[in-house]
Amino acid sequence: MKYSLLWSATLVLLSSGLCHGAGFVIADVFRGITGGSVTFTTSVKPTAEPFLALTWGFNGTTNVITSTTVDVVGQGYENRVEVDKSTGSLVLRHLTEKDSGEYELMIIPNGGEQIQGTAKLEVLTPVSKPTMACPTGNLIEAKTSVKLACDANGLVSREWMKDGKPVAPGGRFSFHEGNRVLSISPVDRLDTGGFLCNVSNDISFETTNCSLKVFYGPDRPIIDQTPIGAELEDRVTLRCSADSLPKATYYWRFKHMLISGPVHFIHEMEERHLGKYTCTAQNSVTGLETSEVHKLHGT
Repeated sequence: MKYSLLWSATLVLLSSGLCHGAGFVIADVFRGITGGSVTFTTSVKPTAEPFLALTWGFNGTTNVITSTTVDVVGQGYENRVEVDKSTGSLVLRHLTEKDSGEYELMIIPNGGEQIQGTAKLEVLTPVSKPTMACPTGNLIEAKTSVKLACDANGLVSREWMKDGKPVAPGGRFSFHEGNRVLSISPVDRLDTGGFLCNVSNDISFETTNCSLKVFYGPDRPIIDQTPIGAELEDRVTLRCSADSLPKATYYWRFKHMLISGPVHFIHEMEERHLGKYTCTAQNSVTGLETSEVHKLHGT
């Protein structure tokens, strides 16, 4: 998100004409962005006679500009300030965060008492596009832990999101270093997908994401028999499936036989086909395997 703003602040002076005594009205905090400009505009009406003196100061110690018959610009403000000598308004350019603070104006009119006023300025830096390094190794459910670090400049706050919802601390999730680091210990299959890190301050917003893939399983196999009430001489199919990422590989054990694949066909069931069939599912990434037994009997 890019910003191109000119912030305008109004400095209210205790004046109705130029005859009232000194006084202060503190303005709200005004915000500008680094590299931009801010204009402090007074309520003083232009007069026929020029002011005897006009001074803008910063934080009670630094001269920004003093204007009498000549202008004396403070160090660091060269080519950055412009003052309206008829109203006292000040333009401050090329803002940096160091310009944040309180600005004081003092006007000595020709033939009247001095007038004073203050305004506060907060200069913010837009947040940078955040960076986040995604894990490069295999993430295995219940075994692997990860830490996601979200880095950005000019940051005020970070928010982590998953599936459109904020990630809340607790359980497997914890935050460190002011939410800069999200720790997941251990990972779960539900963590597969994109984790978003949103960074923001009062003037800008940026986001980045990291996609995780968590390998898991195989879960306990499920065996389906078709038809369920098979009789001798029927064609019978046994199917084995297990939830797994990546997909599991399968093999069957029956008596002294080893049969590969998730499906076992019996073209014509005989007495010798009856008995216990064990399906085993294997995951090459997690290194896990699980088995289930199915008893085949004729009716």
